[in-house]
Amino acid sequence: MEPSSCQWIINPAAGRGRVRRRLPRLLQEFAAGRIPGAYRLTDRPGQASGLAREAAERGARTVIAVGGDGTVNEVVNGLMGAGNPELCLGILPWGSGNDFARALGLPPQPWAALELIRRALESGAGRWVDLGRLGERYFVNGLGLGLDGAVAWRNSRLKRLRGEWAYLWGGVREALAFKDFPLVFRTPDWRYEGPALLSGACLGPFQGGNFCLAPQAELDDGRLDCYLIEDLPILERLWQMPKLRRGSHLQLQQVHLHQASWLSLETDRPLPAHLDGEPFILAPGRHLVQIEARALQVLGSANLCRCSPRHDRDSV
Repeated sequence: MEPSSCQWIINPAAGRGRVRRRLPRLLQEFAAGRIPGAYRLTDRPGQASGLAREAAERGARTVIAVGGDGTVNEVVNGLMGAGNPELCLGILPWGSGNDFARALGLPPQPWAALELIRRALESGAGRWVDLGRLGERYFVNGLGLGLDGAVAWRNSRLKRLRGEWAYLWGGVREALAFKDFPLVFRTPDWRYEGPALLSGACLGPFQGGNFCLAPQAELDDGRLDCYLIEDLPILERLWQMPKLRRGSHLQLQQVHLHQASWLSLETDRPLPAHLDGEPFILAPGRHLVQIEARALQVLGSANLCRCSPRHDRDSV
């Protein structure tokens, strides 16, 4: 691959400073010519989208996001804004959660992941994956609202804890405090109206660092895994939390999972939410979530990771 056709976008703040600590060694690799392409560093939230689109418009064919799921989300939205279906995404997963990288089967060891990317750039190995879309915003791994949105907000404010422990701590705190909300949830084949604890749509099985919310999810099956969990008593929330981590929660009566091409969510109040782990507030009203099948090429491992066991209750 020609160096000019590859752009690395590095978020030094990702992983609560993890990328910044590894940056000197990474830049040495660039200086020594062992990594092809050019790099840009971000210095503020949201900047990666503009850098990715700018790189694509200058002729880059592969853009590699160095950071976590939030950095990947920004880069993907920049690439989709460029309107070139031949663009390819690479990921060096050095963030806190890295749920999308895990679903792709990328190695969790930081320098092993770099070596995989280096080999993939030489061979062109990769695969097509689906994208989800909420309005004009794309996501690669998942949309969540309610309790899991509140966990994302809490996690974004933590200073010391990071990674899986941060999400686990946030999950426990919000399980104790979060109040249910009225929701109208509709897919082509199922409808629910009533109180909910959390809801959303997944492309990959993992959310929040290591919670297997959608055990059946596959990144390239052309379907959203749409989930809804009705309200539970506080102690029951804590008791059932390990099942959400293992992906064995689908047997619970209050849990509903439906695979569909679209999902409609309607709420009468602002709700804490996240796209690929990045928190935002979902405004009151009706919101349509859609799938764009095989919309993006991703460089690297072709081995997709799923959690188990798999269950079929409520699956369409």
